[in-house]
Amino acid sequence: MLRFTRVAEAEFSGEFKQKVLRVYSLFPELQGHEISCGFIKKGSYLLGTARSWARPRQIALQAGAGRMTIAHELTHLLQGNGIPHGEKACDIWALARLPKEMLDERPYYLLRHWYLERWLRNRAQAKALCEEAIEVRKVQRNYIKWLSAQLRQLR
Repeated sequence: MLRFTRVAEAEFSGEFKQKVLRVYSLFPELQGHEISCGFIKKGSYLLGTARSWARPRQIALQAGAGRMTIAHELTHLLQGNGIPHGEKACDIWALARLPKEMLDERPYYLLRHWYLERWLRNRAQAKALCEEAIEVRKVQRNYIKWLSAQLRQLR
């Protein structure tokens, strides 16, 4: 169960807490575990962070962070259990998991050089390529290199 810290409870709007809980609902692997969601002060260079080794497991977010950031931090809590470690891998699995209608932010580590217009134009294709990359990884360990080449073709 995901619980908001006392500070997050006070600082996050009801709408933002619902957004966090909606994204959390897409992570059934985490449902049986206690997850703490904390608050990151506005203006920090971090939009989110995760600590999978802490008990309870923890994420922290800036108020108003996008669904992609929320999914990215929740994905960190799963890494090592079928999801490889690393920021790009985390972006790939988070993007593949989010429904198309929830693709609000570009995945920073995977597509940091894309302008907003390019992201908005290609986000459904980028999601599909991430899903395909997860399959490619089963037979080809350089799946991130493969994915990067495919993403470069999207203009």
